[in-house]
Amino acid sequence: MYENISDKELVELYNKNKIFDIFNMTVLEVDTTKGTIKMEFNITEKFCNPTGDVQGGIVSGMADDASALAFIFQNHFKKRPPTIELKTNFLYPTKPGKVIGYGKVIKSGKNIVFLESKLEQNNRTVVTSTSTCVSVDMPKINLKKLSGDNS
Repeated sequence: MYENISDKELVELYNKNKIFDIFNMTVLEVDTTKGTIKMEFNITEKFCNPTGDVQGGIVSGMADDASALAFIFQNHFKKRPPTIELKTNFLYPTKPGKVIGYGKVIKSGKNIVFLESKLEQNNRTVVTSTSTCVSVDMPKINLKKLSGDNS
């Protein structure tokens, strides 16, 4: 689908996706050969619980995004990995502010995919996750339309 454009062009196109506004997400780096991604999230206080920590489900979603996008980019948007199982380890509370996410494809078989991710805040790993996913064909998407470009 997008195999004829560079990793950098894929990142630029995908960063215009309006859904990224929810978590203030930006893809920083992608290596489609290695199946890795580096992302930045800027989390606001609206995602915090009463103790001031980012709610665990939000953090799990961020970790899931990082690992899933590593697979999606590696497959040049031809495949997507719906999650079968997600294990999240909360090592430290995640606070509002900048969070760096790393996603990696560990093993990709014909049907089953193993992914991992970690989230860092202030140079400390706050969350790790592993997931088992199923590899399915990506429905046809128009990234330009998702970004608000109606041309």
